[in-house]
Amino acid sequence: MVLEIPFEDAFQFDPSPTFAELRENQPVARVRTLAGAEVWLVTRYDDVKLVLADPRFSRAAVVKQGAPRVALAKPMPNSLTTTDPPEHTRLRRLVVPTFAHRKIERTRPWVAELSAQLAEDVARAGDGADIRQLVALPLPIQVICQLLGVPYADRAQFREWTELGYSMKMAEKDLVEDAMTNLTAYIEDLVTKKLANTDQPAEDLLDELVRAREEGDRLSQEELIAFGVNLLVAGHETSANQISSCVATLLRWPENWARLVAEPGLVPTAIEELLRFNRFSEVGQLRIAVEDIELHGVQIKAGEGVMAALNSANRDPRAYDAPDELRVDRQDNKHLSFGFGPHFCLGAQLARIELQESLLALVRRFPRMSLAKPAEELEWRRVLVSGLAELPVNLNL
Repeated sequence: MVLEIPFEDAFQFDPSPTFAELRENQPVARVRTLAGAEVWLVTRYDDVKLVLADPRFSRAAVVKQGAPRVALAKPMPNSLTTTDPPEHTRLRRLVVPTFAHRKIERTRPWVAELSAQLAEDVARAGDGADIRQLVALPLPIQVICQLLGVPYADRAQFREWTELGYSMKMAEKDLVEDAMTNLTAYIEDLVTKKLANTDQPAEDLLDELVRAREEGDRLSQEELIAFGVNLLVAGHETSANQISSCVATLLRWPENWARLVAEPGLVPTAIEELLRFNRFSEVGQLRIAVEDIELHGVQIKAGEGVMAALNSANRDPRAYDAPDELRVDRQDNKHLSFGFGPHFCLGAQLARIELQESLLALVRRFPRMSLAKPAEELEWRRVLVSGLAELPVNLNL
């Protein structure tokens, strides 16, 4: 049997029971993606780690002609996400200093201040305020625009391109390629301007990437454009969806919100648990087998696609005690939401800062916040990175 993915009961709070069924009975299953490709789906924690870290599973091969695709948009070549070592190693070495933990941590006071300002916007809106529109979207957009040197005034345009580029709606198939073409051209123009001003002091991350070099090596213009596109898209789309999901998930069970109000020091631990508990995507990260491999008695042939279901791995009872239970104080939480191995998310620390500081600001300002409508009535967007379309709340001030 070949299952269609995303599954029919996708795009809601709780994961499809199909993932649990596959984990127990068919850990390597055949699925058909939205793009019409048949690939293998792995759902167990250890198997997902294997696929993400083992060099027998290639990320570079996903951009080759005829390679299977997960979504409607084509993956972008010349980027960290579509290269293998040693090319991936070279790219990562050049950009790691720009994303060093200590350096990114310097943004925390500013992100905390911005979060507090946005919380006041929520207070002014009153009951029924939409957390997605007032906090989850503007926070990461302002942060990534400031860090990358992208004009904030252009946010409406690149948000439209991003949402279309990530679309999982077949009706929008013809619009996806145009959106990604326009977004790429936008970043290309930005990079071209920065390349022409390398004699000026670096003012943002893109400036630093333009100047990044090691032993005479530097990023090509194509690599800079790929970085810019990936950072702009992932830097706001993913964080925006996760901020909404984190707040909504806590409010589904108000005792969790109340606990964080009483113990705000638990917020970093709670965020790690929410990253594990919630889903980044209804599908998974794609790799291509570069040699024949046997996994759980299934013969995976060279050239076949293998999708690693991170969301399923994060709910695997082999890796977690009571995985379907939200525990805001869960310790030793080795979730895979930021990936694993060579392609571990470069912006993980920035995402953590945004999630932690936005939640802290809301918990402090609105200790009695509640959902303005039942959780099951909230609408989900059909996009590659899972997220709510709205999150109306009552402030109960």
